[in-house]
Amino acid sequence: MSSDTLGFYADNAAAYAARSSVNPRLESFLILVRPTGLVLELGTGSGQDAKAMLEQGFEVDPTDGSGELAAEAALLLKRPVKQMLFHELEAVERYDAIYASASLLHANRADLPNIVRRMHRALKPGGWLWASFKDGPGEGYDALGRYYNYMSADEIVSFWNSNASWNAVSSESWEGSGYDLAPTLWHSVTAQR
Repeated sequence: MSSDTLGFYADNAAAYAARSSVNPRLESFLILVRPTGLVLELGTGSGQDAKAMLEQGFEVDPTDGSGELAAEAALLLKRPVKQMLFHELEAVERYDAIYASASLLHANRADLPNIVRRMHRALKPGGWLWASFKDGPGEGYDALGRYYNYMSADEIVSFWNSNASWNAVSSESWEGSGYDLAPTLWHSVTAQR
């Protein structure tokens, strides 16, 4: 994750956390996960999605690359949130699911294949992954100075299939917005190890 992006979240952690809400697509992902399963959340942000998962009986390891956002999430969750960058994931067959809502899009494009392989390795056989990205070509920075690697709907499935041996990969697209409130076309990938 770029220092500019980490700097943005360091400077705006409280405001970012205050404007966050539960992802409406979380429920459709959790249906796939073993009840009470262990979920790794990469990029917990405010912690809203982790809180929703905990309230439904899942075990959750919430993480964030920003120490300031991890602290905000810890306040909401009333439990520690690990500060961890994506490339620091070392787990092997530990998780029933990995959830990365609007977080992997901040990983450097050149680092993403290694991160995808690390996530695959961290999942138990049969485990599920869900991640979302903003639509667009290549890489760039938004008006707030945050780095993004953008993906098209076709690219996201091809990318996942070419970077680990997944049993199933699918995608979904929808219109929405992000923290900047700009209209955004989003794509998600759902993959099973």
